[in-house]
Amino acid sequence: MNEAYLRGLYHNSTAGEREVAMQYYHQLQAAVDGWSLCAVDFTQRIHTDEPVRFFCLQVVEHHIRERHSAADDETSMKLRKLLLSWLQEPFISGLADKNFVKNKMAQLFAMACVVDYPSRWVSFFSDLLSCLSTGHLVVVDLYLRILLAVDVEVVDRDIVHTPEENQRNTLIKDTMRDHCVFSLVESWYQIMVTFEQYDHEITCLVMKVVGAYVSWIDITYIANDKFSSLLLRYLQVEQLQESSCECLTEIVSKGMDPMNKLQLVESLTTTLKEMGILTTSASNDDDADYQAKLSKLVNGIGMALVISYNKLLKGDNKEHALIALQALENKMPYLVRYLNDEDDDVSLAVIPFAIGYIGVLKSLDSMSKSQDEMLKQLLLININKMKYDEGYSFLTEGEDEVMFMEYRRELKVLFDNITQLHSQLVLDTVNQLLVTMLNNLDTEGFMNVEVALRFFYMLGEVLPDKGCHFSGPAASSSPWHLMMDVVVNSRLSYHPHIAVKIQYFELLVRYERYFAAKPEHISTVLEAFLDERGIRNHHSMVRSRVSYLFLRFIKPVKNQLSGIAEQVLKRIEDLLFMLPESDQGAYLSSNDLLFMYEAAGILVVTSNTSSERRCLLMNQLIRPALDKLIYYYPKMSEVGDATKLEGYAMFLYQLMSYISRTTKVFPNQQITRQSGCLQCFAEALPVILKGLEVPIHKETLHSGVRQYLHRMIICLGDELLNYVPMAITLLLKDCQSQNIQEFIPLINQLITKYKHRMSPFLQEVFMSIIHTILKCSSEPYDPRDEEAARDKQNLQKCYYHFISSLVNNNALEVISSQGSSQLNEVLDSIVQGAMEFPDPSGQKICFGILKKLIECWGQSQSVAGFMDYVYKTIIPSCFIVPMNSSFDLNDGHTFLALGEIAGVLKTLYQKRGEEFLQFLVNTYLPSINLSQDLTQVTNTVCNQTSFMISLFIAPTSGNSASRC
Repeated sequence: MNEAYLRGLYHNSTAGEREVAMQYYHQLQAAVDGWSLCAVDFTQRIHTDEPVRFFCLQVVEHHIRERHSAADDETSMKLRKLLLSWLQEPFISGLADKNFVKNKMAQLFAMACVVDYPSRWVSFFSDLLSCLSTGHLVVVDLYLRILLAVDVEVVDRDIVHTPEENQRNTLIKDTMRDHCVFSLVESWYQIMVTFEQYDHEITCLVMKVVGAYVSWIDITYIANDKFSSLLLRYLQVEQLQESSCECLTEIVSKGMDPMNKLQLVESLTTTLKEMGILTTSASNDDDADYQAKLSKLVNGIGMALVISYNKLLKGDNKEHALIALQALENKMPYLVRYLNDEDDDVSLAVIPFAIGYIGVLKSLDSMSKSQDEMLKQLLLININKMKYDEGYSFLTEGEDEVMFMEYRRELKVLFDNITQLHSQLVLDTVNQLLVTMLNNLDTEGFMNVEVALRFFYMLGEVLPDKGCHFSGPAASSSPWHLMMDVVVNSRLSYHPHIAVKIQYFELLVRYERYFAAKPEHISTVLEAFLDERGIRNHHSMVRSRVSYLFLRFIKPVKNQLSGIAEQVLKRIEDLLFMLPESDQGAYLSSNDLLFMYEAAGILVVTSNTSSERRCLLMNQLIRPALDKLIYYYPKMSEVGDATKLEGYAMFLYQLMSYISRTTKVFPNQQITRQSGCLQCFAEALPVILKGLEVPIHKETLHSGVRQYLHRMIICLGDELLNYVPMAITLLLKDCQSQNIQEFIPLINQLITKYKHRMSPFLQEVFMSIIHTILKCSSEPYDPRDEEAARDKQNLQKCYYHFISSLVNNNALEVISSQGSSQLNEVLDSIVQGAMEFPDPSGQKICFGILKKLIECWGQSQSVAGFMDYVYKTIIPSCFIVPMNSSFDLNDGHTFLALGEIAGVLKTLYQKRGEEFLQFLVNTYLPSINLSQDLTQVTNTVCNQTSFMISLFIAPTSGNSASRC
């Protein structure tokens, strides 16, 4: 191997050397004997440096993955000998590689196994076992790694396999069961007893292998006194106990007959209880890891019993189901002990067990007193474990905080299940907890107060208000009403901790229907939103969240705000008019201001005043942002600092967004006009459109303009039409791929809104739009770049949506007015999409377009040459696509695409009748060597699908076949 080419493999190499090494890597991959050269280099340790050895293995890996299945017997035998020599070489040389190299070696063995076993290398596992005779530690280590790698390739359920791979993997497992599993299991036992005293790493590794294989081999090979005694003894060896625990967990999780599983679990649990294993608690951080493994074992035991009970119940074996239920009940002390453990990781591991137990209780006709008590105990543990620690950092979240929030989400799932089972118990408990905490608000720690509010909040998710929490004759005395009374009348909003404060505002929004029953409290809570407790709080986190919640709150209560809307608007106008150039150091971020501007728009429209006054208020609201736009547009040409220009462009975009956000209150033009605000937005439109004339940072500025235009289509209606030509022309200029993807939804919205009134202008720019899209979609990209490939696919789909909008909104004259060559260019692109687009949903759109074109142009000769194109190109595509092997009718989207294909042919029959049928039978079908019996043809084409058969038979009441 060329030494100069290998220099780029080392960490201190230059970029040029790394590029040379990569080129050499590809050369070796392409060379027929490149893999052999690398394999020999690796085997003979010509290079001893780990980077070069790993490099050699990667070349061999490429050969096995890409070429080995087609290799001749001589090459296959050569690879086999080289691989087996690696199992002997460490014993001869006395050298050992690092783990990452050994793992790669093991992967290559596994890859060779899935290709050659049992067909070409039937002795694969026998050969591995024979190498163990040396007893060398390195060989045993590699042997175990190979078995784990085989498990990954053949068994691992986290890897998605094709049907062919699944069939191959089943054959491998079946052959192993018949010929070598017993020998493998015996080797594991011998390794355990041989190495348990002096090499704990090997012993742990073999237990990992046992745990991996036990899921699909005969359980009696492992669940016997010989293995069990070892595994249970290892639980008392500090260096082995975690691996032993994991192995036992895999054993109890093995799929089995429910009564056999019950017997296995009971036997194991009895032994563990006698050993005192399940009742110990962690004494230090190292022991906590072991406790987490024990918790997983308890979870496995519990879930095994839950599954056994459900199987027995489903099989109507009630007598044995009761035995399983009693066994499950006996394990509840272990569930309580581990769920309530101080360590969250330990607690987290048994949550599935707790949820499974609740599922069992749901299946019972009624619960016993002890079961009711257990449910309450689980609820109380849930509440206790949901609490924040004193040291939780709310301002700078680290790894610990992220993990605790994930743990909280799992606890919430448990809470939801408890609530679904016994809602009254949960409602009473939460009510009592909330009242107790708020009565002692000044003395309770923040974590106790927050958790009480949190559970009240979560109740609203699992028991949503269906109109009965705060309405009806008994609503005022309902627990929901009483709890909200306590919250609103408390001093929670003054609590110093941000977690409590935020949760208070979250509750106000969640239970906004309370304020419909008690509107007198609206002004009180609004005050909390608006002063230093809410959006003027000294914590930016509180301000940010309350800005969003303020918007959420005023939306449902806006009808009660008409008398005070102007006052509220006055209270927030100083925040709205700050308009900082950047978020750095800003009192409210740009995202926060978006919520505030939307809320302000609602307040303007809600205000109990004249339309003229509302117009004035809206103008006062958006005028500062418009003035800033006018002021900063020239700066985009005057400033030379690139960083400043980027900041100005983003600021201009944000200003446009603020103005756009105020319009979200208007669902249509009529409401906008009735409010009196239409003129404000019409006058703002020319100012915002000026952003299209700025020559730099177009992507950012155009995005802001498009956002406003989307809203104006809804708010202004016909008054926008005069601005459309100029806006579309400037948006199209120098358009890039991402811009065109955002432009197409705008043009589609315009077409949908104005239909044929868009036609005169679109006829002029249609081909310009088409060529811009096709140019962007044809730009070269690296096929290995998944994001670029996805971007190109999305762009093509946008194009199909654009054409679909035209044909489905009475704007076909835009297409038909083009010249014949341009028309054919468009038709070709649609047919190409129908036949080649990789996503069936895109194919469906294309065939839908073709169907509509045939529906509109199929009877007349208004579009010259169209019917010739139909017979020459469109009809063949309808047969070619469903006959393609990649057209999978098991996929829902594909079946919908088939429906559109059927629709094309059905529409053709309706429009052209006998002419179409004669073309099929006399011209097209013979050209592809299909029978003239139409029923037989359609069966063949549709691959046993009746959908397209009925297409021909239904329109003629069964006569079409005979007519053919």
